[in-house]
Amino acid sequence: MKPSLLGLFFAAAAVFVAVALPTAAAAATRPATHTHPLIGSRPASAARAAVGARALLGTTTTSNNWSGYDDSTDGPFTTITATWVQPRVRVTGATFSDAAFWVGLDGDTSGTVEQIGTEGYSQGVTGYDAWYEMYPLYPVTIDMAIHPGDVLTGAVTWASPASFTLSLLNHTTGASYSTGQLMSIPPALASAEVIAEAPSSSSGIVPVSDFGLVSFSGCAINGQPISAFDWNQIDMASGYGDALAARTSALGADGASFTVTTDLTPPTTAVAGTDARWHDTPVTLHFTATDNPGGQGVAYSEYSLDGGVTWTRGGAVTLPAPKDHAGDGVHKVFYRSVDKVGNIGAKRLCTVLIDTRRPTPIAKWPASAVRGRPSVLRFYVSDPRPGSPTATVTIRISHAHGALAKKFVLAAVKVDRTQNCIFVCRLPRGTYRFVVAATDAAGNPPTATAANTLVVR
Repeated sequence: MKPSLLGLFFAAAAVFVAVALPTAAAAATRPATHTHPLIGSRPASAARAAVGARALLGTTTTSNNWSGYDDSTDGPFTTITATWVQPRVRVTGATFSDAAFWVGLDGDTSGTVEQIGTEGYSQGVTGYDAWYEMYPLYPVTIDMAIHPGDVLTGAVTWASPASFTLSLLNHTTGASYSTGQLMSIPPALASAEVIAEAPSSSSGIVPVSDFGLVSFSGCAINGQPISAFDWNQIDMASGYGDALAARTSALGADGASFTVTTDLTPPTTAVAGTDARWHDTPVTLHFTATDNPGGQGVAYSEYSLDGGVTWTRGGAVTLPAPKDHAGDGVHKVFYRSVDKVGNIGAKRLCTVLIDTRRPTPIAKWPASAVRGRPSVLRFYVSDPRPGSPTATVTIRISHAHGALAKKFVLAAVKVDRTQNCIFVCRLPRGTYRFVVAATDAAGNPPTATAANTLVVR
């Protein structure tokens, strides 16, 4: 665990002699905030254990004010450089928010930071600045226009014994800046970092601006990619165990690129084409995903047909209804969506009911009835499982010459069990024929009808 460095603020106040101090104009154009050494860092719950005094390559930590990558075990550190794309911050209300994006040396396990970068802040309107800082002195605003989407490269280089060169290049506009700064004592050179930060004010850490996503690339420490070091991957949280404020991605395949995002809300997914009915034809489901306001957008939707073991990307899936009945039964379809920063939506479930087997009615029981009294016609509907559990049964009673005498339609009759059709007989005395037909809940017609006799006395 790295110690909290809040107490080092005043102790380090006399460390630097800056070549240029903030001017009145600079203070007016940049809010009264400053970046700060790493505050409240600790290993995250998923972090790997240390071996001796040296952490294993790749440790995950959380911090109250930093998100990004740093190394504090492989020093001394003499150079740090990175390229980033200035993100657009969202407009907020009366509450001031700020986010700084920078490269620097020191600040983790030391009370000083030599850094250069940009920021985006909001309080009713948004603003963007470039700056450098020799903490604990306040930042100096750089006379360079910064816009969302600008591609910037920052670098901090130490030159023995106690001088630094801090530079910033705006690739989009062509503007560049470089300054030399001198320290009064030899620097610690204890860490190197590429950071998105929630800056501090006189009352503490300010809320981090909702900047969506910032992409860092070409990150090099002492001329080598971050992956060559015992790096710390840092997520920003408002406090130990609290919800994240910004999340850092894993390093890219080049070992020198990553992203930081404040978009922590997963997308939601709706499905069309599902219902509670049984079907004897293929069913197609369509998935529609919606990202949160201000989110980075939906990357893809996906579904699983095996209970969530494997997932297939796609905005639709068709559940077949093959004639060999191989698709019959209840199909559970899980679905979700993932946004462009990797937030995975909640796994949701719908069911598709397929039945292609035809029912078979059975009427092996002859019936007798007495006029004016309750009478029973017994029948049975056979329908192999899995399949629809009910059927609509139609019973027609006909005279000996074939004319229809009575008709019953029974809905939602359970299959595969003996059933009774009970009625008060009003038919004239004589011998009749009753015929049973059944259509199951999926709409499959019967394989045949079943018939027997009814004698009315």
